[in-house]
Amino acid sequence: MTAGQQPARPRRPRLYALTDGRTTAPRTVLTMDTLITATAEADADGSLATEWQAILAMCQPPNGRAVAEIAARMHIRLTPMTVLLSELADRGLIHHRPPLEAAETSNVHLLMRIRDNLARI
Repeated sequence: MTAGQQPARPRRPRLYALTDGRTTAPRTVLTMDTLITATAEADADGSLATEWQAILAMCQPPNGRAVAEIAARMHIRLTPMTVLLSELADRGLIHHRPPLEAAETSNVHLLMRIRDNLARI
């Protein structure tokens, strides 16, 4: 490698290839603050696409991650990520929980933990 050249980064598939051209999820509707947790039997044989394996690895039980956090960590825009996660939900590979109610999110300690975790990303 000569001076000034950047090391080659691995090529990522195009977003339309990951989502098969879909822009919306037909059955499962997820919002950016929906909590995602992988099921216990998710990808036991390793036959899923690399992106799906990465999602399942970062959402292992008992902890889960919000849709927006998964998208940020994987460097994928939110809309394609919701399509990918909806497909995983339709296949029974993830559990999703709606966001917390307003009364549950007014806890200052919870908000501080969220802020600190987002700062680490």
